Amino acid sequence: MKDVRLTVKKRAFPSQGRVRLNIAHLPELGIKEGEHVDLINETSKKTVTATVIADTMVREGQVRVSEEDLKAVGLSDDDEVLVRKTPPFQEKVKKAAADANKSFSKSVDKLDESVKKTAVSVKAGAAKTAASVKKETKKVSDSVEEVVAKATGKGKKSVKMEKAEEPDLENKYDDPVFDDAGFDDEHH
Repeated sequence: MKDVRLTVKKRAFPSQGRVRLNIAHLPELGIKEGEHVDLINETSKKTVTATVIADTMVREGQVRVSEEDLKAVGLSDDDEVLVRKTPPFQEKVKKAAADANKSFSKSVDKLDESVKKTAVSVKAGAAKTAASVKKETKKVSDSVEEVVAKATGKGKKSVKMEKAEEPDLENKYDDPVFDDAGFDDEHH
């Protein structure tokens, strides 16, 4: 399909969906009167499809377009527009599907790359957190051992001190001076 670049002229009468071309442009585009062409704004990539009316009154190099179609494609009077034979519907669907597939594949690739980066980041973060937890756990464990050791040492000392101060209760009544009743044998 060959493209033709033409100058846009606004039509005097409303005729949305129809364009007028000089009959000389039909062979260039490979179309007949009544077939469809796409008007393409190359800057914005907007497209309008319209039915062609062959007209010898339209100057060569120009295309007459309705105001509604000009707004839809984003062009004004005297702008240039790319005119192309509209591909058959089946071909349009195939192209749209291929474009969608390409876009989808790119999106999947970007998502895959993003997921991989995130996984690496999470793994690094998890390793750093694990090391930090291990270090803090060691500090707490050492601190607990130190407190227990101090407490145990103090406990042993106080037990020893209590034993030293405590009289020997088992031998209290074994004194030879006192009998079982607690009386002095010599005085009774």
